[in-house]
Amino acid sequence: MIKDIVTNLPLRVEHDRTSRYAASMAGFFNAQLTGIAFMYEPVVACVELGAGEARFIEEQGAEAKKSAQAAVDRLAFEVKRENVSWTGHQIRVSIADAPRHFAEIVRGFDIGVVAQNQSAISSVDDLIAEAALFDSGRPVIIVPYIHGAAFKTDRVVIFWDGGAPATRAINDALPFLNRARSVDLVSIAGESVLRHELNGAKMVEHLAHHGVAASAKHIQGGSDIAAAMLNYVSDAGPDLIVMGGYGHSRLREFILGGATRSILQSMTAPVLMSH
Repeated sequence: MIKDIVTNLPLRVEHDRTSRYAASMAGFFNAQLTGIAFMYEPVVACVELGAGEARFIEEQGAEAKKSAQAAVDRLAFEVKRENVSWTGHQIRVSIADAPRHFAEIVRGFDIGVVAQNQSAISSVDDLIAEAALFDSGRPVIIVPYIHGAAFKTDRVVIFWDGGAPATRAINDALPFLNRARSVDLVSIAGESVLRHELNGAKMVEHLAHHGVAASAKHIQGGSDIAAAMLNYVSDAGPDLIVMGGYGHSRLREFILGGATRSILQSMTAPVLMSH
């Protein structure tokens, strides 16, 4: 059961797709909602500061606080529609420490909600999303920047490859699957077709024991598994995608698996991922 949700609040209003989604999700589950708005510390050279530099730091700090407060205010507006308990926190942190800090925060909640980066250029929001996925030990929902709708879970697509991350994602998604009207368990044929089919049949049976009536689907992946996944999503039009997240971190830089990267860059529906 989903009882408490945390979301990272984008600081720019045009990038904010998480406030409405997270608030409506909290309303759907009657869950506690917490919004985190980071106030990023100015990045300055390690030299002796003069009056101009000190004034710059002060102005940047005030602007960061203003942006964080505006992000919390946007969440407050969305929460009014849902009549749920919520809190908003403005946290001062360096850009370098924000991803790790948010991942640590997510550990105290059932699930985290983050936004897809709107730009092709990697940003701190990308690192926050990836840290939450790989370092929190909790499932994460990534909301596409083109997604303006409220939370909905009528139609769910699960991408199932028989692996541990996908298994974890299915287990984490059970509160959503139990409320879905339609669930597709999609295996993509490749080098291990038989393994996928057998595991798919067993997973459908397992889900049935949890009251989830899933339909097993088998599609051809060809040479581009990610493209096959995105094509299926385009045709099916799901409200939620469930899949395992693949990747690892080294020296604080996250390296994503090919399918994970492609889905996060090109998704058109919210994605629940676990690692």
